[in-house]
Amino acid sequence: RTLRCEAVPTLHNHAELPANNNNITAKHFIVGVVMAAALVRALVGLFAVGAGEARRTSLAMQYKPLRRHANLFEDWTEWVHPPLLHAIRSSNASALLDLLREEAGGGDSSGVYSLPLFLDAEGGCAFCDLLLDELDGYYASGLPIERPNSMNNYGIIVNAIGMRPAIDRLQAAVLHPLAALLYPEQAEGGFTSHHSFMVKYKAGQDLGLDMHTDDSDVTVNVCLGKDFRGAALTVCGDSRSPSHRQFYASYSHERGRALLHLGSRRHGADDIASGERNNLIVWNQNARYRASPGYVNRQPYLREAAPPDKRCLSYTHDRDFGDFTAYPPGLEEFRGRGWCPPAFACYDSMAPALKKDEL
Repeated sequence: RTLRCEAVPTLHNHAELPANNNNITAKHFIVGVVMAAALVRALVGLFAVGAGEARRTSLAMQYKPLRRHANLFEDWTEWVHPPLLHAIRSSNASALLDLLREEAGGGDSSGVYSLPLFLDAEGGCAFCDLLLDELDGYYASGLPIERPNSMNNYGIIVNAIGMRPAIDRLQAAVLHPLAALLYPEQAEGGFTSHHSFMVKYKAGQDLGLDMHTDDSDVTVNVCLGKDFRGAALTVCGDSRSPSHRQFYASYSHERGRALLHLGSRRHGADDIASGERNNLIVWNQNARYRASPGYVNRQPYLREAAPPDKRCLSYTHDRDFGDFTAYPPGLEEFRGRGWCPPAFACYDSMAPALKKDEL
């Protein structure tokens, strides 16, 4: 997202200002108006957050008597892959590393890893079946369904239906120890919150998802099934790095297996070919990291080293998307609305007209 500079309204008639006997000047008056407006915006934001939490609490209470699997709302660690849980509880970093598979990394970008998170001893995923059945029950209840984020149209915020306490426990017992091993800066001191949701891809609904980064410090993405073909995850570079829009890997989801990456890593979901893919996604957030000098959004935005790889382009965000490929049907409206890369971070061969800052 980009911020636009808004001009402060000019006061044309200074005679209308209060008398200067209290040393009130036009400048002081304008500063006061701007500060008051900022305060109002902050209060409105806090009210919206509070209203959203109250609505979700109400939904969770309404759904409580309809729950199919009560233990899904208490503690998920009982379904964690047994060798993984044992390695974490015994603080055996070597055993943890043995369970990890590096899916992407190298260069100036952070690592992307996968591991069995909810596979049981027999190689199945009973947790996957239970959670999907529970969500089918919620969909059948007729209660409101809150979209998981601004890009996915299908799925649900699982925190909103009463699963937050269970994910709190999973985050503390399993996800944070993994993140502390792989991403110590982002995980330092413990996670302070999470946004957890399900996404769904199938014909007639969302087929895939445009390139993006997450509002997350560490993302955990778990495939629950069902049967599907296609819908791989394309992994590109870290936000703000010279290789931000360079291709690194294509990850094929496996049921019960989790993918871990920084929220700042650019990625997108390829279109599904057939079937239905459901994924549980946990955006882990750390307020201490976000307040630190090392927070990714405080880092300089480095110049791109080369033109982008076509597979890493975003029709939503990229100003040069149309230079490399046609806009998807019905999405021509995004032409001319992108911001990436900023004018000061353009690669050498970018079209001169696009190098101008049009925002």
